[in-house]
Amino acid sequence: MSDSVKQTSHMLLKSINQQKVLFLIYSEGPISRVELAEKTGLSRQTVTNIVNRLLKEKIIVTGELIDLEAGSGRKRVGLHINSGHFYAIGLELAGKYIRGKVFNLRQEAVASAERTSNKYGSIDVLMRLLHEVIDELLTQVPNNSKVKGVGISMQGLVDSQHGIVLRTPGIGVHRLPLKQLLEDKYNIPVYIENDVNLLSVNENMNGCLKDSNNNITIKFDYGTGGAIVHNKQIIAGSSFVAGEFGHYKGFYGEDAYPCHCGRSGCLTTLASSSGLSVSIKCTLEEFAEGIRTGDPKFLGLYEKIVDGIAIAVTNIITFINPDSLLMTGRVIPTISPEMFNEIKARVMHQLPVTVNNVQLIHLQDKPDETKLAAGLVIKRAFEIPLDTLSL
Repeated sequence: MSDSVKQTSHMLLKSINQQKVLFLIYSEGPISRVELAEKTGLSRQTVTNIVNRLLKEKIIVTGELIDLEAGSGRKRVGLHINSGHFYAIGLELAGKYIRGKVFNLRQEAVASAERTSNKYGSIDVLMRLLHEVIDELLTQVPNNSKVKGVGISMQGLVDSQHGIVLRTPGIGVHRLPLKQLLEDKYNIPVYIENDVNLLSVNENMNGCLKDSNNNITIKFDYGTGGAIVHNKQIIAGSSFVAGEFGHYKGFYGEDAYPCHCGRSGCLTTLASSSGLSVSIKCTLEEFAEGIRTGDPKFLGLYEKIVDGIAIAVTNIITFINPDSLLMTGRVIPTISPEMFNEIKARVMHQLPVTVNNVQLIHLQDKPDETKLAAGLVIKRAFEIPLDTLSL
């Protein structure tokens, strides 16, 4: 092995070891040097060298003394992340608004900005509003060089690997190279993910799906979308549209309204706020009011929507056989507090006994999507070796 190859291998190993230590400090801090050595398997001297380097660079700081072990009376210096050293921008790009926040490494919001639009109408308008939000957020950060990236959670089809938006909310199919456009303008990393995929990953890691290896998440909101997880991995599909539950056919005959996908009868035409607005010229809130007042027209349509969702959910559970299926979004709780229970009852009645052990979950309080988007940046900050740029 040549000297240059040996040097490169040594630098890479050094970076990987540093990332192990840094991630543990981030996820479990305050934590002592002794605990870091035990949990990483690295020698105490190696941990000390890494910690000293991180302290010098002010990436981590020392805190209060912590017990080394219960009842021992011995204490060690606790180490934790310097939350003000790095920042991440999280954006939620939806059909009628763009919301953004700046988070520190403790995932505390330190700044926010928002723009709204009844309809973007064009890529130019969308990009202008997006730039306005990012620009406003950057003016609120003490030092822009400390911004480690922009994470975007968006309602639309996304090739997250290449940062290409396949279908832009409120505009349609354009194959917009959003990652490249923003990175060229701001010279900071950009990470993009579909909103339902991002929510699903969060719930699988930290939320109500953490004990489930195989599950489905369905979101009924401005649009209708889904995410499929197998063995804790998101299934993207050959063209990144796996889980596109909104285009499952759920309505027929006079209720099969045209869909923006070019077909008709898709769930999203009635089981989403944008679908209700286009199909029956009614807002989600007006539809909910019609249900509450007992309007026969709305009550009849409500039955068809509940039945359409229940049949579609029953079929997808039967076909995929997940441990759990999670429903979320504004549509169900806004229309009726009993809607989820009615859907659940019909699904469980229709399911074959071979798959009726599935757990149906309703998540009413969704996490802040800007925070989830910022998490994309923070996750990458701890995954990418800090020294690799010098290799």
